[in-house]
Amino acid sequence: MEFKPAGEIIGIAHQVRTVGLKDGPQLPDGYYTFVDFYCTKASCDCRRTLIQVLLNGTHVSTIGFGWESPEFYKKWMGAKSDDDYMPQMHGATVDFTSPDKVSPQGMLAFFNALLDEKWIAVFKYNYDAVKAQLANNRKTKK
Repeated sequence: MEFKPAGEIIGIAHQVRTVGLKDGPQLPDGYYTFVDFYCTKASCDCRRTLIQVLLNGTHVSTIGFGWESPEFYKKWMGAKSDDDYMPQMHGATVDFTSPDKVSPQGMLAFFNALLDEKWIAVFKYNYDAVKAQLANNRKTKK
């Protein structure tokens, strides 16, 4: 799967979120920018985003976030039983590709503290907009 920043696909309609942090208990002070990426595979319906976190412009962490239920991801991945191995897809996790230049636990705590229904709605909107734009691009190439 290839993930691209939403802004590269949907253009200026996309906005990133930047939050300043000062005197945080687990993270350095500075401006944290959250850039959401989405899968570009036409047949993929993962309903997830990968979020590159930049601290003052430097990539310091990558967070995976899936907004659907654990049951959705079990079905989507074809798990036949609860014993089947399945990576955590629901909720926020530090992705295995993360550079971990800051505390992974601190980053997850910070992300989860910022996460609310409005931000989740933005991820869902961007996901749908990315998928629609990719489908439109495929139609115009034919």
